[in-house]
Amino acid sequence: MYSFEQTIQKLRSKGFKLTPQRLAVIKYMLGNKNHPSALTIHGDLKKMYPSLSFSTVYNTLNVLEEIGEVQSIHVFSDHLNYDPHVEPHLHFFCRECKKIHDIHPDDMDGMQLPAGEIGGHLVRSSQVVLRGTCKDCR
Repeated sequence: MYSFEQTIQKLRSKGFKLTPQRLAVIKYMLGNKNHPSALTIHGDLKKMYPSLSFSTVYNTLNVLEEIGEVQSIHVFSDHLNYDPHVEPHLHFFCRECKKIHDIHPDDMDGMQLPAGEIGGHLVRSSQVVLRGTCKDCR
């Protein structure tokens, strides 16, 4: 997610109604490095917006993903997590602290993320989740 204004502009151009609850979800995701699930976002925002429904959170995240402002991460089998950092990068899940960490291409010692044509297939995106013990838990 690049900026609040840019995201709002994209949503308006798609005819998306901007309610206070939807704006709260957008602001929550801006710069968020915790990779929250929809359930976590709903729980955190429900304190300030008692009438906020889970479907509003979930649908807002889906629209944000559709317009390229967040990406969903498939780390767990029972839910998705969301990341506002949409540039190509890997994710690392620590089995000890249960946190999801970003691993950027600059940190990968020459390792390249798949892009372009591979084996005749056109790659538009990829998702890699590494699992192990993070540097803080080691």
